Amino acid sequence: MKLSSAGLGKTELDAVIVGMKIVDDTILLAVDVTKPTKWHTRMGLQESDLRKLAWEILRPGNMWFIIRALIFRPKNNPEPVKNGGTK
Repeated sequence: MKLSSAGLGKTELDAVIVGMKIVDDTILLAVDVTKPTKWHTRMGLQESDLRKLAWEILRPGNMWFIIRALIFRPKNNPEPVKNGGTK
């Protein structure tokens, strides 16, 4: 996945999702940034975040993109890296 932040200027970060767990009323999503630096980050998704995410996923254009991504893998897109950035 690609991440950016206004605080980092034009720097774009490469990251992979490495885990997810439920803690109380929050889903904690663990993400490892792999380039240009190595960071372990966590995001807490609460009920309102999950509702927004679900509705965005269900939009027809987004749903079609997700279905295509699950079924077809572009030739220039290698297999995702497993185990937090190491093979």
